[in-house]
Amino acid sequence: MPAKRHVGICGAFAYSAANFFLAFMLQATANIAEFGFFAFSLILVQFGTALSNALFGSPILVRLAERGVDRAAIVQSFALANFLFIALGSLVLCCILLALGMPAALVGLVSLHAAALWLRWFFRAVELASHKFVWAAAADVAYGIVALLAGVLFFLWFGVEVFWALLAMLIGTLASMAAIGKGTLGHFFARGMPSLAPFLGSFRQHGSWASVGVVTTEITSNLHAYVLTLWLGPAAFAPVATLALFLRPVPILMQAVTQFERPRLARHITDGATGALVAGVRTISKIMLGGVLLNTVLVASILLFAGWMIGGGAYEAQTLWPLLVLLSLSQLVRGLRTGPSAALQAAGRFRPLAMITVNASLVTMAGSLIALVVGWQVVPMVLVGVLIGEVVTNYLVRGTAKSLILSVLAKDVR
Repeated sequence: MPAKRHVGICGAFAYSAANFFLAFMLQATANIAEFGFFAFSLILVQFGTALSNALFGSPILVRLAERGVDRAAIVQSFALANFLFIALGSLVLCCILLALGMPAALVGLVSLHAAALWLRWFFRAVELASHKFVWAAAADVAYGIVALLAGVLFFLWFGVEVFWALLAMLIGTLASMAAIGKGTLGHFFARGMPSLAPFLGSFRQHGSWASVGVVTTEITSNLHAYVLTLWLGPAAFAPVATLALFLRPVPILMQAVTQFERPRLARHITDGATGALVAGVRTISKIMLGGVLLNTVLVASILLFAGWMIGGGAYEAQTLWPLLVLLSLSQLVRGLRTGPSAALQAAGRFRPLAMITVNASLVTMAGSLIALVVGWQVVPMVLVGVLIGEVVTNYLVRGTAKSLILSVLAKDVR
């Protein structure tokens, strides 16, 4: 399994490298407000991906891990629900971006990219639930290669613009979706008209609470993006988005490790293997700690010796340093809870996770509201509110994970 974990992480970073290149070129040359819009639209798309994972990715893993289930019927049911989610989610995304004033052509590309990405993510979740880790990683690599090549060609021929970056991402997503869907799409419709019943049962048991958790986690982790963009405009969000771009390897690592380790944690929980479960959680924490520290040192070095790379030199160092410290601390706290959170997801403990993030989101919202009312150093103060929310979440998640480990230990003893 460690080898498969490494394959998954490599695939995730190949995927991330293409996105980093496209966004890096834009942040260095595009208008500040345009880049702010671009970054905010991707946050909305990623939020949709997280919702897709909550509704389909994590619950289908739990359902398919059960013994004696009709796997084909479950996959078909989840696929039908996923298609409905994509149609509704794309429409909502389109309306939000148009209302914010994003040009219609860009909104269309963002919506198409979101629809393709969310479908690709479902294909990927099915493969991972079936323990086909290499196939999922290969699809990530396919995206990285195609999107990178398309982006380079578009930028050389037409210039570095948001439109061409979004088009390259769409093309890469379609290529990746074709790669990972080739072996699974026919399986979805092999038994005629699917029924929503298996999905709805899973939604009532797991998906509803997982979705609440995603929404409140989004508030805890990304409220600053919504507050700054909607309250102060995309230009105010741009410096934060630019630094977040350079720190992007950490969320990618977090997502990859969770996706590839969660099936193994689920197996340990089912088998009552307490020692293996604890070791798996600790391994994830070590990986995340190393990733955060390495990424932070790299970005700090760039800011010290090559500040022109960040925002094309448009931002002063005294503005960026406090933001880097606050964002890095938030990443560190979030990374340290990744292992315990993955274990709780693997055990289907979505309701406790949701309640934790509900409480933490209230803390974050209160902090952001205070920052807006006071009106002093709004951007860093909003990030302070996010950091406090992350600390609260980390404390509660780790405590709940300890209870899970004790329950597995009791099962092992019996």
